[in-house]
Amino acid sequence: MNNKGFTLLELLAVVVILAAIAIITTPIIYDLINSSREKAFVDTGYGLVSAARTYQTKAAGNNESLELQIDYKNSDKTVINKLDIRGKLPDSGVFRIDANGKTELKLWSDRAKICITKTKESKSIKIDRTITKANCTL
Repeated sequence: MNNKGFTLLELLAVVVILAAIAIITTPIIYDLINSSREKAFVDTGYGLVSAARTYQTKAAGNNESLELQIDYKNSDKTVINKLDIRGKLPDSGVFRIDANGKTELKLWSDRAKICITKTKESKSIKIDRTITKANCTL
């Protein structure tokens, strides 16, 4: 008699192989997701810098103040909405642009658990993993 099925041993071997693959790939996928969150938050920082330049152009045309400071934990929505930006905004931190167009920021993301920083002299935004949420402010 010809039985066309799998034995219990064969099924168990397949389950063990699938479990080994899951154990190996889970940390890799987790790291990939975290890396994507961090890069997305850095892109948010660059979006804020670009939006601040647009804000200054409009403010100059309307004879308004060219300086702007946003504290993402304490500012009201009217101040935060001065920069026309979409997407996930920082959970806390401070963004500042002076009358000369120089920007500086220290912003925190609860989702990525990182602080991004930029000084007035720097053109790039950096991730600083040594800064905690409480210290991620200008």
